[in-house]
Amino acid sequence: MNPERPVERGGEPGQAPARTVVATATSWIARGAGLVRSRARRVGGALLLVCAGLAVVTVVGTAFNWCRLDIVLSGSMVPTMRPGDVILALPEPDSQVAAGQVLAFHPPSQPGIVVVHRVIQVIRHGDKVEIRTQGDDNNAPDAWTAVLEGNSAWRVSWVLPSAGYVVIWATYAWVRLVAVTILVGIIVWGVLARVWRAEPR
Repeated sequence: MNPERPVERGGEPGQAPARTVVATATSWIARGAGLVRSRARRVGGALLLVCAGLAVVTVVGTAFNWCRLDIVLSGSMVPTMRPGDVILALPEPDSQVAAGQVLAFHPPSQPGIVVVHRVIQVIRHGDKVEIRTQGDDNNAPDAWTAVLEGNSAWRVSWVLPSAGYVVIWATYAWVRLVAVTILVGIIVWGVLARVWRAEPR
């Protein structure tokens, strides 16, 4: 007499048990999550490398006067640029300065102030170049004509939206405290995660 074969429960004949299906799905999810984490780490590393490279290039460029960075503080150039934006300016030979360009310059008798406005007129007197400027959001030209210093002017080449807020916020003590707290928390969490993974099971 043959013993009776045990009957599998939880599914129709010919179907895999439910626990096998769940285990397979869990395995697929784990593999997918691992793949996503791996690619995220690669993308994050690449972005970090690019940002670090840009930072080095910017620092070196400003140190050697190859470029300059300024933070937009007023709304006179809206919508081209807004308060909190950062502008990157490159040298432009004064012989190529023309109406329509946006320049960063010092207004007359105010060497400590940088104005970023659009050129509406270029006045040349031999080797001397004067510019008349106006903000895009202003109803009238500026009250001065600025004389370009040296043989070049700083022409705005790129605008980084809202990047200046990082610099502005960094001047507040509570922002620095929050940033340091978050950084310390990330470091502590990373150390604890390594310890937990290293513990024998």
